[in-house]
Amino acid sequence: MIYELSKDNLKLSVQEVLSLANTDKYELYENILICKKVDYKRLACTNNVYEQIFIDTKIPNINWEKYYEENFCARSNKASKEKELAGIIWKSLKNPKVKLKDSKTEFHFFFIKDKIICGKKVFERTEPFHIRRPDLRPGFFPVSLKPRLARTLINLTGIKKGLIWDPFCGTGGILLEAAMMDLKVIGTDIDPIMIRAAKENFKHYNLKATFEIADARTEKIKCKAVVCDPPYGRRASTKKVIIETLYNDFLENAYNFVDKVVIMMPNTVKIKTKYKIKFSTEEFVHGTLTRRILILEK
Repeated sequence: MIYELSKDNLKLSVQEVLSLANTDKYELYENILICKKVDYKRLACTNNVYEQIFIDTKIPNINWEKYYEENFCARSNKASKEKELAGIIWKSLKNPKVKLKDSKTEFHFFFIKDKIICGKKVFERTEPFHIRRPDLRPGFFPVSLKPRLARTLINLTGIKKGLIWDPFCGTGGILLEAAMMDLKVIGTDIDPIMIRAAKENFKHYNLKATFEIADARTEKIKCKAVVCDPPYGRRASTKKVIIETLYNDFLENAYNFVDKVVIMMPNTVKIKTKYKIKFSTEEFVHGTLTRRILILEK
């Protein structure tokens, strides 16, 4: 399959696909990823997905009829070539019909260095993440993650089904995205105000979850994976806990019963853990705040 990735954080976009594919085998041409098929409707950092037709240094003889349905258009990252490309396809079809808008068959050609990558579009990400913005939820807290990033974190686990636990669930933003992908979710937080807000948000979206007031440093919940964005700054300081101590105590506890943790943290935080770091990248937030995204595995 061909994945046209978001360039916002290309390293993160690549890893999201690889995690769902459970593979480290891929080819990358700028922001075009060649990898095996995944449940691409889950993807948050992929803009379009294509069935692969060919990768070559020139356009080979292709049975375009095999891919053609009703009508077609030809698109390319080099718009000046689209008419020429459409002509090549047109000549090979028995009963060709061109439809430039909302065509049934969209062939896309990527010209990248000496390669031509061609695919038939099978998916375009149109999901309106903005309608689930934190400020539009009844239980709102200013530092909540945006839905698109929250979904990406869930996908980094590679989990297809099973239980996801967020031990610092806050208002439930990460778990909302997991629940919308039909994963079972449980959220815990030491702050009862946050638990109440999370319950309000799940009720608002008519989704199911279990929420409990609990301390992540001692709570033991057997699950497929942990996904979390632990508190920092003002919210953490109100609990009078040193940030690095909180993170390290949580990871020490989780290691006893959780195989995989996807976690966000300020890049100034230094963790000590038995987990192995499988993946690491950074996400700029604002000013002096940059957060690391880690996949930790036993």
